[in-house]
Amino acid sequence: MKWSDTRKELEFIVNVSPVVVFKCGARPGLPVEYVSNNIIQFGYPPEEFSDYNYEFENIIYRDDLEKIRAQFSEHSAKPESFGFTVIYRLYTKFGSIRWIEQRTFIIRNDDGNVTHYQGLLFDITDRKKAEDETALNLARQEVLLKLKRMGGYSFQEIIDYAREEAVRLTKSKIGYIAFPTPDETTLIMHSWSKSSIRECSIDEQSRPYVYPVHRTGLWGEAIRQRKPLIVNNYQSPSSLKKGFPKGHVTLSSYMHVPIFDGGRIVIVIGVGNKADEYDANDIYNLMLLMHGLWEVIQKKRLEDTLKDRSAELAAHYAKLRSSALVPQEFLNDIQNETDSDKQPTDHYLRLMEDEVFLMSYDRQQKAIEEGLLLANRIKHLVDSIYYLSMGGSNVRYDKFSIIDFNSLIEHVSLNTILLLRNKNLTFNRDMSEDFPNVLGDYDSLEVVFTTLIENACLNSPAGGIIGVEGSVKSDFFEIRISDSGPDLDELSLPYLFQSIVFVGSGHFHANRLEGAESGLYVAKVIAHKHGGDIWGERNPDGGSVFVIKLPILSQADSKAKGAV
Repeated sequence: MKWSDTRKELEFIVNVSPVVVFKCGARPGLPVEYVSNNIIQFGYPPEEFSDYNYEFENIIYRDDLEKIRAQFSEHSAKPESFGFTVIYRLYTKFGSIRWIEQRTFIIRNDDGNVTHYQGLLFDITDRKKAEDETALNLARQEVLLKLKRMGGYSFQEIIDYAREEAVRLTKSKIGYIAFPTPDETTLIMHSWSKSSIRECSIDEQSRPYVYPVHRTGLWGEAIRQRKPLIVNNYQSPSSLKKGFPKGHVTLSSYMHVPIFDGGRIVIVIGVGNKADEYDANDIYNLMLLMHGLWEVIQKKRLEDTLKDRSAELAAHYAKLRSSALVPQEFLNDIQNETDSDKQPTDHYLRLMEDEVFLMSYDRQQKAIEEGLLLANRIKHLVDSIYYLSMGGSNVRYDKFSIIDFNSLIEHVSLNTILLLRNKNLTFNRDMSEDFPNVLGDYDSLEVVFTTLIENACLNSPAGGIIGVEGSVKSDFFEIRISDSGPDLDELSLPYLFQSIVFVGSGHFHANRLEGAESGLYVAKVIAHKHGGDIWGERNPDGGSVFVIKLPILSQADSKAKGAV
């Protein structure tokens, strides 16, 4: 075979392979003297490199250029060096960026001077992405693990850490974390990255900033559109933008993600100025990180409150014991005085004794009721922490069975019989004997209805009425549980079923734990797991009404399973 034929065959093999062959002169800019035809995979026609003056450095990614020059200089200066390998990025003809592994061979003349560089270019973009993804997954797991171990840190320290890690994991330059108010009309920015503090005229000590959503521009779309948003070219015109406030950091790109707890937005995370483009992977990473942050915030707030309530219960118990001892000590003193001067009569002493014990009994009964209410709050806090830590996985679909609802309500009423009798409450149940069955987890639904009836008992005055009314509506039914206690406060309705609510201008308000301390947070989690819902209403006749809605079990499902 002639050499010309062999060369053509070798060129054919090279040109159909993914490996690009090159030869450059050892001069500034690395002028190209030869490149194989398969350079077209990067969008460049081979003839574009045929000009002897075309410099290879023109397609090397600018941030990597100094590293490449240093590698060439270092190895060229070593007479014993015959080649080296370097990894860098290059621009394609289409403007995208590819990762390259370049294996370079150094060609020297008889005097040992470098005249040319020749070698091979391998496109390792897919490999690099896989390596980066593996590293990112590991980094994300480490961040989530550390977050879960930050119970001893302050809320601000936890939030700041999560924000900085969000910036790092997305390779951004700036970022912020904001918390909407319960009605989602206002965003409260509690944390922004240090780089934005350096670039903006922001006073770090003046946090948090409060922004009405209707006055915000692009970053308010997290609330208005209720979905993630990516803007990889922030300078492009958009009707959603309202300009920058004075001293604001310049943005080249931007992304935000709203984080939901049920149907409510609880966090808005925003990042910006990434060198590359934001994509779905960045959204995914921020969602995982922020959901982890929200779990840690809830758990810490509930645990801190549990400690406070436990201390209150201990103090209340000590007070109750002391109040029980006071009457006896008082009467002993009276008896001693009577023995000494013989003035009070036995009749007077008995009347005083009856009056003192009657007053003591009333005080003790009130203290006992207060203690029961406090103990009930602690129980619900523990349940909330448990359900939060389990992520609702303790409501298992494989445990679902057909439940006779009349039987369930009967069982729950027996669970609360002591509360009903202690306060002389009337329990009215209005449910037909053929009330529909439901497919669900019996233990979990028992928790829901026990919680609702217990709360109704505790909120009702002595001699009040507790009502349980069931009604069927097409493919679902509603159970309405009413009490004769105080009316529901309209301002409290947004908080009733939340574990915690971030309100005010910088704190987790101590009074915004109604859902956790009443058990309504857990009740809502369980209702949602059963495909239903739960809400509170004001009772026109006075008191409050809680409604739970659940799907009716179809006849086909009824035949497939047995009732509990």
